[in-house]
Amino acid sequence: MMRGRGLRPGLFALVAAGMISLPLARLASAEEASDVAKTLAAQNSLLSVAQEGSDDGGAGEGGSSYWQDHFQLHGFLTTAYAELDPENNAQPRSSDERVLGLDPDGTWNYRIAALQLRYDPAAKHTFVVQLSHRHFDDSPLGDVDNDVELDWAFYQYRFTDNFAIKVGRVPVPVGIFNEFRDVGTLLPFFRPAYTFYQEGSFVSETIDGVIFVTNLWPESDWSVDFDAYYGEFDLLESVAANTTNVFEAKATDAVGAQLWLNTPVSGLRFGAGIQRYDVEGSGFHTEKDTWNTWHASVDGAFERFTIRGEYKYFEIPSNNSFLFNGEIQAANYYVQAGFNITEQLGIWAQREYSDIDQTNTNLVGTESFNNRQDTGYSIVWALRPTIVFKAEYHQTNFDLPVGFNVVPTPGGVLLDFVFQEFKSDYSIASVSFSF
Repeated sequence: MMRGRGLRPGLFALVAAGMISLPLARLASAEEASDVAKTLAAQNSLLSVAQEGSDDGGAGEGGSSYWQDHFQLHGFLTTAYAELDPENNAQPRSSDERVLGLDPDGTWNYRIAALQLRYDPAAKHTFVVQLSHRHFDDSPLGDVDNDVELDWAFYQYRFTDNFAIKVGRVPVPVGIFNEFRDVGTLLPFFRPAYTFYQEGSFVSETIDGVIFVTNLWPESDWSVDFDAYYGEFDLLESVAANTTNVFEAKATDAVGAQLWLNTPVSGLRFGAGIQRYDVEGSGFHTEKDTWNTWHASVDGAFERFTIRGEYKYFEIPSNNSFLFNGEIQAANYYVQAGFNITEQLGIWAQREYSDIDQTNTNLVGTESFNNRQDTGYSIVWALRPTIVFKAEYHQTNFDLPVGFNVVPTPGGVLLDFVFQEFKSDYSIASVSFSF
């Protein structure tokens, strides 16, 4: 199962040595890299791989070895304690709760780790391989995940300073966080907003294919980063409440693009993207169907204050049984804000939404319900840029069907589902380390 989990090559310089690689420049001190959110927002391209190593592929100056000049080994680890409020143990659990692996007894079995090897034989050529491991207690993801998985394996060729191509298993440019979604030293919460980024469902972390990366008008105050890609990937789906059912689907002929508009206001940018792909083996349908997704992002990271939000809308045909024969339309979005009290201490708040409209030939009308709402609060303490502690608390509510009414009609009978709202709270305490 490909997930592209982990840190993109240009960002490892930040978490490893207080440095971050930019497409056209380099920040060279730990002090300049201490404000991670501001640095990320100021980048022209989140997926750029800096040109490192000598042009001729030989040893560098000062007698350094070939390994030192052309190879980099980096990694990260986040380990956490997570607990679901015991008062919610008796009620039905949503599929999201199952995927998150939350335990009312509390669990220390919550971790994400990765190792990455990067090889730069010459200035325009880069090879990257990344391996990862993750475990979320009793999450059904453990039934389909291997203990160690191949995240990334790709080759990049940089034609110019502003245009490159990547081929292989490559992290997908979707939204703000997808390319470094597991790097705890860069995140204000244990994971990015779940409604938008999921855990292998409805958004892929990698793609087996090709990605074109370009920066337009780099000298302008209104520069543009544009990525386009084609390939295939795997999807996980957990669609049933109070069960551990997980479907593994295949997405083929995937086409997508993402654009970031960088503004003259330092730290402020706007993004938009689109995806289209054919899906087989899904729990939503028995035939091959086409899924469409649109997303938009606003990312503002300023001197001490950060505010961002993302919105994703997708359409999914559903025709797998008598009860599900129509279309699902979902709007997933979140708003996140943070304030740096000091250079090391910050506080964050986040509100997530997932709204579902389900049309069905067997239903009286369109069923609209709250799939998930999550309000989270986080305290983040960065002992140093490579060691970060977090304590967070979340309040969630969601609607689940608890029955249905049978409505007679001239053509037969139709169903009218009855939904009930449920609530649950959970906490996560984590420490993240990178090198």
